[in-house]
Amino acid sequence: MIGVGAVLLVAGAIVALASLAVLHVVPTGLRPWIDPVSQYGITRFRAGYLVAALGAAVAGVGGVLALAPLGAAAAVVLLVVFAVARAIIPFVPMDAPEAPRTRRGRAHNLLAIAAFASVTAAGFLAGGALHDAGYPNLANLSTGCAIVMAIGSAGVILGFFTPLRRVFGASERLIYLGFIAWFLMLGFGLFAAG
Repeated sequence: MIGVGAVLLVAGAIVALASLAVLHVVPTGLRPWIDPVSQYGITRFRAGYLVAALGAAVAGVGGVLALAPLGAAAAVVLLVVFAVARAIIPFVPMDAPEAPRTRRGRAHNLLAIAAFASVTAAGFLAGGALHDAGYPNLANLSTGCAIVMAIGSAGVILGFFTPLRRVFGASERLIYLGFIAWFLMLGFGLFAAG
């Protein structure tokens, strides 16, 4: 089960990373430092956002399969929340900037919060389980990636309530960097060890 999980972690993360990389080089008109990643989902490039979100969901499922045998029950539950939120979010697009807030837009925001909070917490919690299971290096990497996600989350929260809104996109991309790196390192590390 760990091996299958490791493969899904790596495959899903690579799909998400490749799709996001393409979205950042095609002429979307978005500003990566400012605009949220979800805004790609309301452009003509929304298929790329769908692929990225589903890739992340697959990686989340891989994390569930890889961490469950290691006794990381809390991290597994959080990764289920992450995978479900990522799988649903492309079908619940954000509100366009400057448009009136809608119920759908609020639901999108709740899904984003659920995904980012759960994957960040899972990274921290998995560190302990990985250490206890005899993977101290992966435990340190898990905690390090969780710290990166937490810093990005703090920037996103500040972006909602302060003039730091101009770095919202950069902060959100830091969360993406943290969880994609975590999925890749966890997948490759467990696959190599197993």
